[in-house]
Amino acid sequence: MLAGLSMSLSANAENWMSRLPDETFLSVVSIPGAHDAATGSGWADGMDGLGDLFARTQELTLPQLWSCGIRAFDLRPCVYEDYMNLNHGIVPTSVHFEDALRLLCDSLRANPSEFIVVHLLHETDGDQVSDAYNQRIQELLQQEEWQDCLIDFRVNLKVKDMRGKMLIISRDKYATDPTIGAFFQNWTGELNWAKQQNARIVGKRSNTARLCVQDYSDTHAPGGVEKKVEAINKVLDFSTQHKTTSSSGVYWVFNFASAYSLVESLFGIEISSSDGYRDNATHTHAAIIDYLSQNEPGPVGVILMDYAGIDQSGDFNTRGKELVEAIIANNFRYLADQSDVSSPSRQKAEDDALFTLEGKQVASPSSHKAYIRKGADGKLRKKLLKH
Repeated sequence: MLAGLSMSLSANAENWMSRLPDETFLSVVSIPGAHDAATGSGWADGMDGLGDLFARTQELTLPQLWSCGIRAFDLRPCVYEDYMNLNHGIVPTSVHFEDALRLLCDSLRANPSEFIVVHLLHETDGDQVSDAYNQRIQELLQQEEWQDCLIDFRVNLKVKDMRGKMLIISRDKYATDPTIGAFFQNWTGELNWAKQQNARIVGKRSNTARLCVQDYSDTHAPGGVEKKVEAINKVLDFSTQHKTTSSSGVYWVFNFASAYSLVESLFGIEISSSDGYRDNATHTHAAIIDYLSQNEPGPVGVILMDYAGIDQSGDFNTRGKELVEAIIANNFRYLADQSDVSSPSRQKAEDDALFTLEGKQVASPSSHKAYIRKGADGKLRKKLLKH
């Protein structure tokens, strides 16, 4: 349970989303996320050994993940007798789904500049009551106490629409139309580029957006880690080119850094291990950090990772804090200083000057050329301005 945690929610949270320009499409915000986010908050009674060996993908609790800048949460509910729990496979965490929603909504109310994207997946292996999920999830999402925090999906959602809101996108179609948020469609874990680009996000009234997804999760076979890194980089190459300023060009991206490269034996069966998630993270996190530092900036979409917010987990150099910070900072490489030119009066300020990319000052712009705009104080007003 998360009783008592709401009071201390985000006292140390860095409101990094407050710096995002309001008119930015949500699809081109780079968002750090936590895979199986509840596993850092502890295990149900008697499950510590099993959870720590096989099911842990995070060290930080949900409030700590929020505080370090995580704004996308992978939550996996299943049906217990009189509540819904968050599990990783058969292993129950100590977190009830209802408490997680309450915690995240309290975070948003305390920090109204921020917003959250939830990747929701029915953890069928954990169900204690069969055939009850669809009804239970609809009832829970309709509860009055968080209606002010939830938002329906639209293709053209912008940052200004999302502030203080949580967008829930479900992998499971629990009703004809989503109660709130959206459904994922054509999701794939295969490394098949045609299928990966054929996914969709579908909201109410068939409000549909294109989606590119990478969710290759088993990297323990020979060459598996290399395939995973190659797949991550391929999606990064794709996503960084989609800096759309038109709703017709919107392309959402979910790129999973998480996977397991080592296994443990349970009752003679080899299954994923917590160290496997750690080991995989050492490779995928390093690859993404390197990509962001070595390539032209652009949106990376939602990146869901293991061991987010910490750079060392056990004997493994996970670099999870470094990766979260790199993804946040990446936004302000391709969205740099746009908030400084949010109104015509500021764009046309008399003390501004235009410079070519070669550094030559010009009196007036020519069409179809790019310029750098600077103020009299030498500060950039806009990194790249086209006329």
